[in-house]
Amino acid sequence: MKTMRVFFKIAVLAVLMAACSSEDTDAPARGSQPKTFDERMISGKKLYASHCAACHQANGQGLTGAFPPLAQSSYLLDGPGGTINVILNGLSGPVTVNGMDYNAIMPNLSYLDDGEIAEIVTFVMNSWNNPGGEVSAAEVAAARAGGGD
Repeated sequence: MKTMRVFFKIAVLAVLMAACSSEDTDAPARGSQPKTFDERMISGKKLYASHCAACHQANGQGLTGAFPPLAQSSYLLDGPGGTINVILNGLSGPVTVNGMDYNAIMPNLSYLDDGEIAEIVTFVMNSWNNPGGEVSAAEVAAARAGGGD
């Protein structure tokens, strides 16, 4: 009986150690430097491919009449605030992008964390001849809290 308890404790300890040692390879280690712009672009591209490309396409061109383009998008000319809000809150109802009307539903992606959203928006803003710029996790957090635009 004592041997079973010892074995059980060792098994529990092994499971706990394995759970604590698992790492998110995209997240910087504690105490490490923040991601560089290039690292954020690489991460943003991966996140875009996973969460956005199905509708907006890998090349950012969207689907005419269904999903608006993000490439050379007039929607991005006012800065990243609107894009952050759409990712956080979704969008339904008419929107005009590059002179064309769209009326599809985009679900919110608020399950993504602030850093992930910042990386997606940074990637989009700096791809496909868009105006450029960087978005921080703090800006997304402010928008999530209702203080961003």
